[in-house]
Order: sequence, then structure tokens, then C-alpha cells
Amino acid sequence: MAHSRTRYFSGLGVSLMLFFALAGPVLANDCSRYAQHRDGYLHRASAGMDRALQTMARQRGVPVSAAAFYWGGSLMQSNDRASMRTLAQLTLATYEWTGNEARAETAMARIFDERGGRYAGLLVGLMLSDRRGDADPFRARSYLVDAARAGSDDARAFLQMHDACFGRRMALN
Repeated sequence: MAHSRTRYFSGLGVSLMLFFALAGPVLANDCSRYAQHRDGYLHRASAGMDRALQTMARQRGVPVSAAAFYWGGSLMQSNDRASMRTLAQLTLATYEWTGNEARAETAMARIFDERGGRYAGLLVGLMLSDRRGDADPFRARSYLVDAARAGSDDARAFLQMHDACFGRRMALN
């Protein structure tokens, strides 16, 4: 009896090793595709805001961080849908600043949690799945799901790619 259990577990181990050996390249392709689309989307979403912040800082003669703080405060007071989208883009632009990754992730999550902007939910989901700041594919997926449920087609598309990349690893945990 012990011999048959050993053979079963040995066969299971070999099967799992074979599965992961064959699935490894597929997972790598799914993850590299997801990373490429995610990084491109984040870059495009923040590119215009970077230029706008630089312009505002030059016009006012203040550091870029002060311009971001001033503009962010004004957007929060407006509290309309367009202002929340702009605030999300502004927060994303600050995500690129060295040492500001965790703060920007937290701010983006708060924008979504407290104000419900599906765009912020999409962005924080993408931010939490990259290599900057705290990578957390579980929370990233949760935000992508919430943004997709709120009607974001982009979140729905990224959720599929996220699951293709992280789904197997998340299921094993």
C-alpha cells in the first residue's frame, strides 16, 4: 500500500513538473504581453499630464511637485467626473517620480474607493501589477474587476490579460 502511494505522489510530482515546464513559456508570453500593454497604457495616460504639469510649474515659477499639489487640490474640490479623471491622470504622473510610487498607488486607490471613478480603478489595478511600488496581483485584480463592473471596457480587457498572466500563480496560492 505504501508503495502505491509513493508511486502516485511521484507520478503527480512528475506531472506537475511537466505541466509547469510546458506552461512556463506560455505564461511568460502572457505576462510579457500583459506587461507591454499595461506599460504602454500607463505611459500614454500620463504623457499629456507630465507636459501639463511642467508647463504649469514653469508659468508659476514653482517646483513640479508644488504644481501637482496645487492642481490636485483644485480638482478634488471640483468633485465632478471630468475632474476625477484628470486627478487620476495627475496621480499617475506622480507615480513616475522616484520614491513616490507607494504614495501614488495609495492616492489612486483612495480616489477610486472614496469617489468611485472607474478610470482610477483601472489605473490602480494596472499600477499594482507592475514592478514599481508594491506589486500585488491580488489587489490589482480586485480593482480591475471593480472597474470592469463599473463599465470600463479597458478594465475588462486588462482583466483578461491579467488573469492569463497571474491567474495560475494566484490559484496556486
